Amino acid sequence: MNSQPVLTFVTAAVTSALVWAASPWLTGQREPWDAEFPFYFVALLVAGAVAGVLTPKPLWAHYLGSFTGQLGYEIIFLRIGPLVVLGAMFLLGYCFVFLAAATLMAYVRLRFKSRP
Repeated sequence: MNSQPVLTFVTAAVTSALVWAASPWLTGQREPWDAEFPFYFVALLVAGAVAGVLTPKPLWAHYLGSFTGQLGYEIIFLRIGPLVVLGAMFLLGYCFVFLAAATLMAYVRLRFKSRP
């Protein structure tokens, strides 16, 4: 059995959840998308880049892991209200930012790894 998709999924979930966990300390906002503009976007880029370097493949696991990690953090640690479904729909879009950074860094890692 290939454990690479599971490892990638977990790495993406943890790095994405860390964006939410760090938000109150770095921005003073409970939710990262409530912080001033660049924080959430940049935090997702950094988290995606870290995940892409650590576990470059498969890319679909990065997307699903990012969504699961962020939504899981919201459900477990934040007070859930009637807007959770709307928030989940927004996460579907924000996870593409994470995926873009993970894809770029996975490409860079695999490109330099294959050089003699």
